[in-house]
Amino acid sequence: MAKRLAIPSKEMALRIVGPTDYYDAARVQRVDLTSEAPTTEIDELGNPNHAGTVADITNVTVTFDVFDVSVKLFSVLTGTDATAYPAEGVNIDQLSEIDVILFVKDAEVADYVKSAHAQRLQVSDFSYSFNVTGESTESYTATGSAKRWFKNDVIVDKFTTGTTSFNLTETPIQLLNGNDCLSVILDGEYLEEVASAPETGEYSVSGTTLTTGDTRTAQVLAVYHAAPAGTNWSDITDATIPAAIRGQHAKIVIVAEDVPRVQSVTLNGNLNVQPVQEMGNPNIVGYQRQVPSVDGTITVLDTDNELIALLTTGEINPSGVTEFQVEASCTASGVPLEIRMYDPCDDTSVVKTLKVPQVKLTGDSHTINVNENAQAVFNFVSDTAELIIYSGLPA
Repeated sequence: MAKRLAIPSKEMALRIVGPTDYYDAARVQRVDLTSEAPTTEIDELGNPNHAGTVADITNVTVTFDVFDVSVKLFSVLTGTDATAYPAEGVNIDQLSEIDVILFVKDAEVADYVKSAHAQRLQVSDFSYSFNVTGESTESYTATGSAKRWFKNDVIVDKFTTGTTSFNLTETPIQLLNGNDCLSVILDGEYLEEVASAPETGEYSVSGTTLTTGDTRTAQVLAVYHAAPAGTNWSDITDATIPAAIRGQHAKIVIVAEDVPRVQSVTLNGNLNVQPVQEMGNPNIVGYQRQVPSVDGTITVLDTDNELIALLTTGEINPSGVTEFQVEASCTASGVPLEIRMYDPCDDTSVVKTLKVPQVKLTGDSHTINVNENAQAVFNFVSDTAELIIYSGLPA
């Protein structure tokens, strides 16, 4: 068979394995999976050449951009259930450790020709973007230290029954490090593989039997390399969510007031994660999350004083106030900002809401070009480091 010319995007798929479930991601626009193995060259007296190189812990980074159309992706990243999404919403500080799998389809048949797996990556940064003429997008970056390419399939088995013994659907292919599984996640916690007799925090594999040292309460996820029979590729499709949500179906609301003439909104976050390492371990043990930071911008066509009044005082037309300063803005309980995303086929149905409970202005700029409309840009931060995602409207 002739060598394939290239791999088109339609023949690649992304699977996210979260703390409690996995998701074959729909509406993905871009995936960037990179690894870097830092090295130090070792020299010595009397030697005109390098004595060798010493490798440090590998840095693995995954970035994926998706059309923002539902809570499904955010749900798997935070370990919540999209079909029973919490009415009180989910804050971004719940973004957790994940596994990322890239599948590549064979050029001729509906089967996998190879796959990539990145293990125990911590979501570290995110960005949400809304534009008057473009599609709404969500983007995430996750970092870790372990990535592998495989000739066969990466299998994810989910068990919701059983206590400490579970039957894998396929026979694992042993990894070069001697392990049988890539990851085993029990009730949201990653376990460590041992040869036998697992204790708390551990698991073992014998044939196709997975044994855990802890008893399952909700679910167990097992990720491993295998070579199943038959053709196993399935096209990515999800008719239950909109194809995309453009700017005309994303409404900006501040202090329960609709904001007119908005051109774009961006929300950016950093979870301020710190990698935890230990001597004798070639991989990162995990990540400790600190207090996150959330900031953003609102760009509007400049018309009057209503928006700056709203952002600085909490009122559109505050009585007796005739002067507004960004640095002097201080409201009693902050200014809440909401982005309500409507179903393009039903203008009355809110698919998703993003809410910053307390917005504080940090700067503004005004731009005027000849033969163009004047624009104002307002920069803000989340005063409480919160950004809460709701399915539909906030409860």
